[in-house]
Amino acid sequence: MNLGEIQPYKEMVSLSVLLQVYYLELESNERRSKEDIIELTWTALERFNIANLGTTESVERLVDGLLWSGNGGDFESFFYDDVTRQMSVQKYKYFTVDEDATRSSWEENGRTIYRLSEYAMELIFMSHEIIDEFQISIKLLEIQMHIKHGRVTRALQDVNELISRVRKMTQQQQEYRNALRRNPKHIFSEFGVARHQRLEEIHHQFEEERKHFDSIHRSLARLANDEKDVIDFNEIRILSERVELSRRVHDELAEVVLNIFEMETNLRLNFPELFWGAAGFNFRTHVWEEWVKEEGLPSGDSLELLLSGLFAPNQDFVYPLPWAWEEQEVGFIPDLVMDDFEDEVDTEPVQYIPKGIPWARVVELWKPVFAALAEHGSFTFTADAFSAEELTGWANTPDAVDLWVQFFHTDFLVQEQAPEGGSGVSDECQQLIQYVLAEDLLLESLRGKTLRTSIAPEPASRVRCPGLDMSPYMITIVER
Repeated sequence: MNLGEIQPYKEMVSLSVLLQVYYLELESNERRSKEDIIELTWTALERFNIANLGTTESVERLVDGLLWSGNGGDFESFFYDDVTRQMSVQKYKYFTVDEDATRSSWEENGRTIYRLSEYAMELIFMSHEIIDEFQISIKLLEIQMHIKHGRVTRALQDVNELISRVRKMTQQQQEYRNALRRNPKHIFSEFGVARHQRLEEIHHQFEEERKHFDSIHRSLARLANDEKDVIDFNEIRILSERVELSRRVHDELAEVVLNIFEMETNLRLNFPELFWGAAGFNFRTHVWEEWVKEEGLPSGDSLELLLSGLFAPNQDFVYPLPWAWEEQEVGFIPDLVMDDFEDEVDTEPVQYIPKGIPWARVVELWKPVFAALAEHGSFTFTADAFSAEELTGWANTPDAVDLWVQFFHTDFLVQEQAPEGGSGVSDECQQLIQYVLAEDLLLESLRGKTLRTSIAPEPASRVRCPGLDMSPYMITIVER
């Protein structure tokens, strides 16, 4: 067919018209007469910004070309049949008459109502426009339409497909939730931003789908009652069970999605510091792509100067050796200063004295912590929890402060029994607990308890004093 200026766009416009009729049919909307389809064609042209190319004659010709072939019958196409191993002719239509809707329409206004043929439905199913995320309600409307017309087998196939799709979507949401737990900055990923913007839409979507499930169950009940002599009751029972399973997996999806939104909200409100930090800087993006490729270099020597820093054989700075020694578990502490080392040939070798934790001082600082923990079930490290003298002691004992970090982000089980002879405990946290419990027998109630350390929520503030600046850690007993 010759459509004038819209000729190059006929396939795109035709598919858009089929898709619009498909949605109307799912919603049981009878605005599907020839005149209505002409209006839908104009709607498609306007959406594609080519309405100025269309004319009344070309639009009507396009609609006629969708409704009937050139000879007024079926469309025909050649295809190779693998079974017969020869060319065959395929006959098809894009639209067929909707008998039920046309019967009532003829009584009112004498118009014929059309619906999509099976061939046109296949074209729609191959289109990715109806497979977008959270477009489950479209599939539910389709299932309801099949049940309404007594197509039980087709409805069962669609329900199984829906269950598979929802389970896949649930898995994707769970993967995002796990990624969010590992790194809260995933909330700013493209996936996280899109779902946050669609929160109200998704809530509305879930509410609509609940209504669809109710309608499907009512349609199944009517089908089982009205067509009991025609349709196998066992098929109805299987379909009903699969619909119920579909409802359950959809509820699981809704629970996961809403749980993620709750987690995102909690992270944004209560833990904003997790999103702080300067953006990473890398040579390829910030130097090469955004600077060199965009603006270029003044000369070839500039390129050598730019790259020489990446491959320079000599380092600009080498850390002094004493600094490296300070980072080791073993410290070098000479008993005396030897000025005349060359003259002392038979001097005894210098002793390496292992650096250790001053447990007596550490235990003294931690005893009030465990005493409050045993009495109240929790303790928060704040400036108000200690006297000025005790805070000075914490500031002067870094080993005691470091133990807070070792307790952090893990559940710690206090041993039921003290190790015999005080040996066999390699974990420093466990050593601290054993020393504290040995000092105060009233703390034996902590044995067998699980301890958890976290950052205290607001309004607790950071602990700041001369020589000490740390977060307000909170240690609690986890009830099992």
